[in-house]
Amino acid sequence: MFIKSLLRSIGLISVRTPDRFTAASACILSLVILGVTAVAPSIAQDAISKDSYRFQEASLQHIPDYDLLSLAYPPNLGLIIANGRDGYLAEMSQDPVPIQRVRLLLGLGEYTYDASTEGLHGYFSAPAGTLAPQLLVALQEAGFSDRAKVVAEAMAAFGPNYPVEDKVRSDFLAQSFLRIQEGIVPDLSKPPTAVDVKLRELGTKLANKTAFRAEVEAYAARDPVVAAALKHARETLTDEQRLSYLQDQLLPGPSGFGEAAEIKARIETMPASYRTTYVLIILVGEVLNGGTHQFFYNSSGAFAEYVPQALRDVGKNDAAAIIETAIAMFPKPYPVSTEERRRISFQHEWNAWDDKLDSFSDAIENDDISAALAAYAKKQGILPN
Repeated sequence: MFIKSLLRSIGLISVRTPDRFTAASACILSLVILGVTAVAPSIAQDAISKDSYRFQEASLQHIPDYDLLSLAYPPNLGLIIANGRDGYLAEMSQDPVPIQRVRLLLGLGEYTYDASTEGLHGYFSAPAGTLAPQLLVALQEAGFSDRAKVVAEAMAAFGPNYPVEDKVRSDFLAQSFLRIQEGIVPDLSKPPTAVDVKLRELGTKLANKTAFRAEVEAYAARDPVVAAALKHARETLTDEQRLSYLQDQLLPGPSGFGEAAEIKARIETMPASYRTTYVLIILVGEVLNGGTHQFFYNSSGAFAEYVPQALRDVGKNDAAAIIETAIAMFPKPYPVSTEERRRISFQHEWNAWDDKLDSFSDAIENDDISAALAAYAKKQGILPN
């Protein structure tokens, strides 16, 4: 049930075929576990997310060096699945050695969180863990001695010969998704192994993303190759990359759960240009992930009434008309509350109504909304520097 719930929540199992778990779903889930964006993420919030949203523009205007490195030299961990370990390392070897270190450090960063001990376990229990030997060297060479000691101890927990092969490494762990590409999902009711426990224990020493970011930025400043690359990256960053950073900062955004008046009050704290950007980000993310049906079913649907104007703001009038047609399929007034919308319009077996709602997906997906949004954000002066 856990896997099906997870797949459904991120759009890999549809409402129409709730019991279908395919090899393709397994592969995509592997990418989701890696924390990469090889597929557009479902960005719907959980029902518990009814926090009081506060828009903060100051954090959106400048891209910190760590995030700039992530944009210019991403670890691209999804390529481990696509190309295999050897292919991934061969492609990375085309970079200067200091940039290779940066990519490896940023890969660890994708599993480093503030106040969470799960990150190190997540790294070793995902395909990223195949890079642990290279990561250890990168940490040592970059001067991250304390973190290098932790990673070395984590590798030692697997025995004298660290298993870079996912299949072998999975035998040491009760709770990993290393065999997910084969359609083998873990039994999460099984007790953790000694290695699971050890990785989580060691994870307490790395549970500080803020400090890790500062260490990576300090390394970038003192390594002349990385410093020069960072300077070049800031000078040549594309509008699409700037929009990508803005997207990450705007999400998860205001909650789409609760009463309609509360939802509207939250999103209307955003200045108009940011609101247009936000609602189009969630529209594109949800439609690419699971179609227009998913957009309206998920909490993203709470903001549907803002979408037509947002699309017109960026010059996408045809797409705006399509969304208006979709909105008209719901009762009037439109059920803004996600709980109410699901109760009124989605508590039935999939039928012709659902087919029609989903039929708008291709037109929205094939319209290059992201490029239009980048141009709009640039014109509005909200792309970060």
